[in-house]
Amino acid sequence: MPTTIKPLTILGFERSDFRLIVNLFKMNLKDRYTGSLLGIYWALINPLVQLSIYTFVFGFVLKSKIPGSDSTFHYVLWLISGIIPWLAISESLSLSANSVIQGSGLVKNIVFKSECLPLASVFVSCVPFAVGMTFLALLFVATGNFPGTSIIYLPFVIMLQLFFLTGVSFFLSAATVFVRDIGPFLISFLFVVFFATPIFYPVEMMPSWAEIVTYANPFYQIIKSYRDILIDHLNPNVTGLLYLFVLGVGLNVFGIKFFRICKGLFESAL
Repeated sequence: MPTTIKPLTILGFERSDFRLIVNLFKMNLKDRYTGSLLGIYWALINPLVQLSIYTFVFGFVLKSKIPGSDSTFHYVLWLISGIIPWLAISESLSLSANSVIQGSGLVKNIVFKSECLPLASVFVSCVPFAVGMTFLALLFVATGNFPGTSIIYLPFVIMLQLFFLTGVSFFLSAATVFVRDIGPFLISFLFVVFFATPIFYPVEMMPSWAEIVTYANPFYQIIKSYRDILIDHLNPNVTGLLYLFVLGVGLNVFGIKFFRICKGLFESAL
């Protein structure tokens, strides 16, 4: 008898699950802006407005500069290159935390792999990220400051970021079903992390003890990798990337186990 080729599995996901994730991704975008005149175009407009405001305020009003640089636009490029991954990070964590709760109708009435819900939320964060990268590309054209050959590492950093975020999303989405305070807490937590992470200022401006702690901050390692590639024309730090990879592996392995332990109780908790 001919041998049967099993579908490719990644952490227990089959090809049919990836199709479901794509459909959930589309549904999330449509449902988020249901009833508005512009619909999903708001997913493009909102990050563009936010990035434009940062560019205007810091580039034309405050005329901020990085220590050691005389160019205001260099600071703008440096700032936007850090804001873009943060938009994706905050969007991903906020959406994934509530993904199972918002998909309660599906969880209660349809038999499907509910692990796809947080994954779809992570991929929704790719929309503001793509908009932001397009905006940054236009700034590069306007200023004539283009990335160097180190840009070949950019796809790897993007995949590493998504891998890390999927691991976190499994924990958040499952835990929020039982502890609803996680959603409101996450808003405050992300606000604190946003300013505690060197996004608006170089890490060298922090106190020495805080600078050491910051290197253990995975969000900083992600942002630093983008700046190394896009702004400083350097290869990303291998130690930082290895740290993110190991952390991502642990979060995904234990996160999905935690999710699958909890999922049997979802229906009663929802």
